[in-house]
Amino acid sequence: MKRALQKGFTLIELVVVIVILGILAAIAVPQFTDLAGAARSAVGQGACGALQSSAVLLYASNKTSSTPVAIAANTTVTGGSFSTTTCAASVFTPTGGANPTTCAAIPSPALCQ
Repeated sequence: MKRALQKGFTLIELVVVIVILGILAAIAVPQFTDLAGAARSAVGQGACGALQSSAVLLYASNKTSSTPVAIAANTTVTGGSFSTTTCAASVFTPTGGANPTTCAAIPSPALCQ
C-alpha cells in the first residue's frame, strides 16, 4: 500500500506566523505614524541653521552687519519660507503652514543690525 505524500503547512504553523507578523506590525507602526511632522521639524531646524550661516557669510563678505531681511533674502531653503525675521528671533514656516519653527537669535550683534 502506497502512502500519499502530504505537502503544505499545518494550521498551527500558519497561526504562529500570523501572530508573529501581528506582533512585528504592532511594534513598527507607532514608529512611523508621525514621520511627516518629524520631517517638517527637521526642515525647520535646518532652515534656522542656514539663516545663521547666511548671517556669518554676509558679514564675512561685506565686513559690515546686515539687516534681517537681507539675511533672509540670501538664505535659500526649499520647503518653506521665513515669515517673520528679526535679529532676536526668526520664524520659519514650512510649506502648508503647519508647525512653524522659531529660530534662535543670531549670535553676534555685529552680524545683524
